[in-house]
Amino acid sequence: MSRRYEEQVEVRLGAATEHGVRVEGALPTLWTEVGAQAQKVPTVFLWRGRVHLVRAVLGQWSQRVPWWRAEDHDGEDLERRVWRVEAGAGQSMGTGVYDLVQDDRWWLARVSD
Repeated sequence: MSRRYEEQVEVRLGAATEHGVRVEGALPTLWTEVGAQAQKVPTVFLWRGRVHLVRAVLGQWSQRVPWWRAEDHDGEDLERRVWRVEAGAGQSMGTGVYDLVQDDRWWLARVSD
């Protein structure tokens, strides 16, 4: 089941190899063997008072901001980056798939169990 949200989250970025985050799926062509080690990925995020540890990056893509929201961005970049990650808030909670959106702030867009 998938649920949509638009809630602000706090995200920490780091090198995937240093944090034990698997990088899977169809990532952009810029993402090479060297780039995968150098590029920062979400490693941890805080949502509703719980710390979620990212276990894998399943995908990453750019998304255009709708024209009617362009005024919210003060003429800045009208694209935002979406990260699809597998994460969990602890062993008893299991894991889920989360879509984290990065523009001028981080927010949670979707959760799939």
